[in-house]
Amino acid sequence: GYWGNKIGVPHTVPMEVTGKCGSVSVRLVPAPRGTGIVASPVPTKLMQFAGISDVYTSAKGKTRTRGNFIMATFNALKKTYGFLTPDLWEETEPSRDPADEHSDFLANYAKAN
Repeated sequence: GYWGNKIGVPHTVPMEVTGKCGSVSVRLVPAPRGTGIVASPVPTKLMQFAGISDVYTSAKGKTRTRGNFIMATFNALKKTYGFLTPDLWEETEPSRDPADEHSDFLANYAKAN
């Protein structure tokens, strides 16, 4: 993926994803920077509109039905937008150990009994 280093903006898909519509199945695979979009003209346009500049693609099925081919590519792209990369994670406060947090209560309870 692209989040291992902080050189520029994301340029590829974060992981391998697959989209399907009808008989057409499209697979998008992350590619190194500078590879370009390795795809037929139909998915290439969608990748350019999505801002992806480096990706490998693979398609199966009746890709001649252009509507299904476009929707399968769109469905694969849609899956990448639901993926949270580590730079998008919320900051969390580490919690205390439960035994440490409740030690005063446990000490008082042991003295009372």
